[in-house]
Amino acid sequence: MKTQVEVLVIGGGIGGCSALYHLTQEGITDCVLLERDELTSGTTWHSAAQVTNLGPNQTMVGLKTHSINLYKELADDPEYPINYHHGTGGLRLASEQWHMDGYLHFQSMAKGMGVELDILDAEECKRRHPLITTDNLLGALWDPLDGDIDPAQLCQALARRARLAGAQVYRHTSVIGLTQRPDHTWIVRTNKGDIHAEKIVNAGGYRCNEIGAMMGVEHPVASMEHQYMLTEAIPEIEALGDDFRVPLIRCPTDDFYQRAEKKGLLIGFYEQDCKTWGLDGIDPDFTNALCPDDLDRVVDVMEGAIARLPCLETAGIHSIINGPITYTPDGLPLVGQIPGKRNAYCITGLRAGLGEGGGHGWLLAQIIAHGEACYDTWCIDPRRFTRYADVPHTALKAIEDYQNEFRFHRPHEHLPAGRMAKTTALYDVLKAAGGSFAPVNGWERLDYIKPDPDFTEELSFHFNNVHPLIAREVAMVQNGVGLCEVNGFNRFEITSATGTEGQNVHDWLDTIVCSRVPRKVGKVGLTYLLNHHGMVKGEATLANLDENKVWYGSAAASEAHDMDWLTEHLPDDGSIQIKSLTNEYTILVLAGPKSRDVLQAALPDHDISAKAFKPLCAMKANIAGVEIILMSVSFSGELAYEVHIPNDDLVTVHDALMAAGKVHNIGYFGMRAVESMRLEMGYLHWKADIITEYNPYETGVGFFTKIDKESDFIGKSALEKMVAKGAGKTTGRKLVTLELNSKTTPAHPGDSIMQNGIVVGTITSAGWGHRANNGAGKNLAYAFVDVDAKDELTALVLGGEVEATIIDSAIYSDG
Repeated sequence: MKTQVEVLVIGGGIGGCSALYHLTQEGITDCVLLERDELTSGTTWHSAAQVTNLGPNQTMVGLKTHSINLYKELADDPEYPINYHHGTGGLRLASEQWHMDGYLHFQSMAKGMGVELDILDAEECKRRHPLITTDNLLGALWDPLDGDIDPAQLCQALARRARLAGAQVYRHTSVIGLTQRPDHTWIVRTNKGDIHAEKIVNAGGYRCNEIGAMMGVEHPVASMEHQYMLTEAIPEIEALGDDFRVPLIRCPTDDFYQRAEKKGLLIGFYEQDCKTWGLDGIDPDFTNALCPDDLDRVVDVMEGAIARLPCLETAGIHSIINGPITYTPDGLPLVGQIPGKRNAYCITGLRAGLGEGGGHGWLLAQIIAHGEACYDTWCIDPRRFTRYADVPHTALKAIEDYQNEFRFHRPHEHLPAGRMAKTTALYDVLKAAGGSFAPVNGWERLDYIKPDPDFTEELSFHFNNVHPLIAREVAMVQNGVGLCEVNGFNRFEITSATGTEGQNVHDWLDTIVCSRVPRKVGKVGLTYLLNHHGMVKGEATLANLDENKVWYGSAAASEAHDMDWLTEHLPDDGSIQIKSLTNEYTILVLAGPKSRDVLQAALPDHDISAKAFKPLCAMKANIAGVEIILMSVSFSGELAYEVHIPNDDLVTVHDALMAAGKVHNIGYFGMRAVESMRLEMGYLHWKADIITEYNPYETGVGFFTKIDKESDFIGKSALEKMVAKGAGKTTGRKLVTLELNSKTTPAHPGDSIMQNGIVVGTITSAGWGHRANNGAGKNLAYAFVDVDAKDELTALVLGGEVEATIIDSAIYSDG
């Protein structure tokens, strides 16, 4: 057995085998996989193993398409063919109009990834799947490449190819300890000796937290019992002939799925009376094992399946499978860097591991080998969850997600499980005022104010009954003054040690960001971070509080992501220190033409006139006896101020500001209003418009990019090469603002931009700009489009092509 290796993968299911194989494809052949038993002896072996193209976003579609192409190649390998029913086709049924609306959106999104999905009516569904009834059926989404694969054969084929490329697989080798050395490499203790690994990968499946505990990590992964049954041969299927294989079915109404299995069917159930598994520990001998059958739990679901497939009523049951599958809080996997750890990665929480596993391993191998993948992988990045997402929280979300397996989220839909993970002392105040909330990195953040306690949002892919409420909040900010709580805003205090020969905090930051670092005390600047490939990694506001102290502020969701990136690039001499204040402060934003009057009334001892306190400035101040940090920063395009307040004193400062604003009819506004106003101002959102697939010039933040500054910042050389080749000007894509010719329906992130029947772009953000066009409003969207795409553009929205015109960003200043 090797004692030294570049990358060591722990776990021999689909995640581990795919990661190992793809590492060799990225040039890392000095890699080893350790499996405590036999390959595929965990969840993988009992998987229903369906392989579909459909995903909730373009990254997921892309990795699934990679899986399909890889599996087809493996199946066609004459030296080691595997069983893969490729291209059987699959129906996602729709019995409500919102199902169809969602499918139309998925169709548009997938089209941008080169995947063609069809929308079928009920009769066409019946023609393609003769065994179904059309009762209460509107139609379906058709995936022509849907299919299923043999799990064990797939993993063995991946492991075989990895071995041929130089990787090693050690079965019956248990990991019993993990120790990180000062140089950030790892000592992996096994029952057969120690291995020194430069990097490690946790691919432990439902045992991922046993592995995580060895390195002081708890992954937000919980397991659910999942049952499916295999029927005996069904005469109606036998009558269809040997050459016909019935399509797959997934039903969001009756919570079941179906695929062909020889001359019978495999029927899987997602019952409401579902059950978690293994939360109190897992038997060490639970391997190639199942949970006890419990068909009583799935009677209701079975009745729905029989109603749709009457042939099941007389079908005999051949066998029942009940085994654990893993979930994360949002149902998407954890693939990437483990938060707070160097040289440690995971590929776990693979709820749909067999269908997606080829793509998961592909993207992880790219991240390990190159630092980034070809797609922005934030949707599967383990760092999208922070400490609030513990296993009990994850279990609540897993139950909820299991119960809604085939029911996708509608726009602005936030399900109740696991809520209230993080609140401030203002939550009850805002709720009493009619607040409706949405979670952001666990925080309950004000979304909008309801007109009365009985108001309920009518969830829709169209503009809905919240639309006029947002218009009123925007008008309040535009014409008077509003207050908005921004909790969870990511905030790091970065300091440099005085009296040392180490780097100054500003000099160090100059190597981290591609923008100018504000150096004058009291100045604030917007900056951008690049990765080593010259693509946009992040966005941060730097507030220069004194000569040796800078506040770094960024999106709430970026908390773990940004901390990892900054700490990985700290100087070795300890001259720069980073302290997180994210959970210690909250921002109250005052915005509107009367905001200065309100703030001045609350700050009688400070001069905040336009001349004394200019835009993009910061200072310490005192409100109602509380020391705060005040910044003249606007995300709305109106005169605005950010009041940064210690959480213990939040209510005191809030009450003082509201009292000072009473004469100006101050009110609350939420994130929906902020979203509308930022779209009008050309302001971008991290991981919507700012992603690692584009450089700053393509992203439209070239103004903030000082490629000619003296310091050698991260990504500079790569950016210079791209600029020399015309990226964002003569080649590639660029971010633009679009006006859509529709008053009833917004676009949605992922929708395709078309020109003469060809996809030329993808929408990243969209919504209604209430102040634009002299208050008449505009239907706005941001999109990355081909640099030469200018005229005759349309947005593919809910099955129709809507005229889309490129307009200037920051349109509000023009009316």
